[in-house]
Amino acid sequence: MTSPATGDCNAEALPGYAPIPRSALGPALNEQGYYVGRVERNLYWVTDGVYQAAFLTTGDGVVLFDAPPTIGGNLRRAVDEIAAANGVTNTVTHLVYSHHHDDHSGASFLLGDVVRVGHEETRRLLLRDNNPARPTPEETFADRYTLNVGGERAELAWHGPNHSPDNIYIHFPGHDTLMFIDVVNAGWVPIYNVNLSEDVMGYMGAPAIALSYPWTHFICGHLGRLATRDDVAVHQAYIADIEASAKEALAAVNPVRFYMAAGDNAWAGGQSPPRRRHRARGRARHRQVHRRAGRRRHRDLHHHHDVRHHAVAAPGPRAQRTGPPMTRTHRGPVSAGPRPGPGGW
Repeated sequence: MTSPATGDCNAEALPGYAPIPRSALGPALNEQGYYVGRVERNLYWVTDGVYQAAFLTTGDGVVLFDAPPTIGGNLRRAVDEIAAANGVTNTVTHLVYSHHHDDHSGASFLLGDVVRVGHEETRRLLLRDNNPARPTPEETFADRYTLNVGGERAELAWHGPNHSPDNIYIHFPGHDTLMFIDVVNAGWVPIYNVNLSEDVMGYMGAPAIALSYPWTHFICGHLGRLATRDDVAVHQAYIADIEASAKEALAAVNPVRFYMAAGDNAWAGGQSPPRRRHRARGRARHRQVHRRAGRRRHRDLHHHHDVRHHAVAAPGPRAQRTGPPMTRTHRGPVSAGPRPGPGGW
């Protein structure tokens, strides 16, 4: 299967979907299913086309920022590739958690015995989750933390809840870069209720905070390319338009008649009659399309209806992270690759 990052992602074969613009896609993935590239100087980013991580190479070791399980063992391969090319150590000494969510931290266990750094709320939530794949951070902070390793510096800051209660801003002042996860999707709109954010007001205000930092490169945590300041500004405008439209609709529509539409069942009334009629028409249309397609084309039709390159793919079953090294050229179940030795990476 061709990597979606190449631009040949079957968008034209999906009924009801416009072709994906090239500007929304990133570089092609290699045969192992990842891409690693330089952000600036010795700061690098890794992607599988859906998730992103970053790392700093230093004379005292490698500092990794996030460990998405979909990238899994390819994080090790990316670090080894860059370290060998530059003649520096490939030993990972630190891992920084952007926040506690499994889809950005679930490969942490692969690192073995390293220093983990995160917000104090990240530690509390990971202790609550009690997941051995995501060990708790030993180094924590409340508002700000400066991480110095091998003469390189990363400034960590918490400016309040947004996507999650513990989501932090990671600024690399010596690399003209900001890493801020799960708010802006480079080249794409948010998914599922503003990226499944727990604090919508915090989510809406976060891009302004991000833009208050000096940076040129933006590591956003998802999809296949880095973001720019223009990407963040477009995201802001998009969310502002949704907010304005929602306020206009709320001021113009009295919802009481919808709640009362089903009598005493307020939950059923919340599903307004127009929506139910729309769904009924959709089901009727679905049946009509399949009748016309016939049994012979039924399987092909389902194939074309399947959105295979979803904006945010959930990590595969955890048990699959212990399999052999990843060799597929397409995204599939998580493959952690070879496990580290007792001393970690």
